[in-house]
Amino acid sequence: MDCVICRTGKCLPGKTHFSTFVKDAFVVVKNVDAMICDNCGEAYYDTPAADYIQKQVELAYNNTADVEVMKV
Repeated sequence: MDCVICRTGKCLPGKTHFSTFVKDAFVVVKNVDAMICDNCGEAYYDTPAADYIQKQVELAYNNTADVEVMKV
């Protein structure tokens, strides 16, 4: 598969981290299966991976407490 973003890279199977904001929370889902561009790093997810991401984001958002992140 050719990358539709950079148009020069080839997408190869791998694992990546998915991150998103949900309302007032930042959620990261680690080690998600994806096709990843070897040139620009863009990740493409198939339906099972997208379903997994959605489930994990919902679980994380519903089961977390507020956490403050500070620079030290």
